[in-house]
Amino acid sequence: MREGELGKTYNDGEVIFKEGEKGEVMYVIQAGKVRIKRDSTSGELTLGVLETGEIFGEMALFDRLPRSATVVALGGARILSVDRKKLFPTISRDPTLLFKILETMSQRIRKLDDEIGKLNKRRSELRIVCSNIEKTCDTILQEARRIIVADSGSVMLLDEKEGYLSIKAAFGLKSDTKIRLKIGEGIAGDVLKTGRAELIDNVLTDLRFLPGTTKVTSMLCAPIGCEGRNFGVINMSYASENVFSANDLKLIRALAVYASIAIQNEQNFFNLKNATDDLLRRATLPDAP
Repeated sequence: MREGELGKTYNDGEVIFKEGEKGEVMYVIQAGKVRIKRDSTSGELTLGVLETGEIFGEMALFDRLPRSATVVALGGARILSVDRKKLFPTISRDPTLLFKILETMSQRIRKLDDEIGKLNKRRSELRIVCSNIEKTCDTILQEARRIIVADSGSVMLLDEKEGYLSIKAAFGLKSDTKIRLKIGEGIAGDVLKTGRAELIDNVLTDLRFLPGTTKVTSMLCAPIGCEGRNFGVINMSYASENVFSANDLKLIRALAVYASIAIQNEQNFFNLKNATDDLLRRATLPDAP
């Protein structure tokens, strides 16, 4: 890596910063391209490619949280780094940088709005009565997987008669699919009890966490319920820490609302079918003498 007139020149594939590193600097691409990626159990995942004039890592100037992804040079790139001390002098020399920062943040907000809009458009799909609860849960989980990058995830529902949560749909889990949790037990059981969605950067520091065979560090968990009654949770997890964002938390909360509608519809259909079958059975019984 060699010094340029303003920024630094990175060779093809050279790492600019890694996922999980502390963030204190934003970057401006003066020339070339960079690739944003994240490692998962299924392999390397490309989240996007940025080009000359674009910025990345700008949130570090405000929240100083660990990086949520790795960024590498793509075919060589010259990158200018800007920390808090350099920000205002840099803007004084180049006022367009301020507009670029605002534009980038605006695009991120619009992207979040678009994702929520897609959830609204697909609400009817989630509300379709499926042939069984498991299929409904699988549909919900696939939707969660589409909008949130995760190594593993599950939908757990409460068996109200037995008083425990069990997994109805899952991906990326090993033998943990047989797990059962009482209300208030573990992170999922506690979220079910409190009704509060949670974003946990490192579950290993959370006393509620119950380790299993699947490696989990970052976690999102949202309650599924309606009319003040929670009857399930959606879990999304990742092997690395500090992966999920506040935007991911908003998305899983929104999805949980639609999940509650879909599951409640399925349950209502099941109850209606049982009641109808019972009425038909009674109607065919001979009258008492």
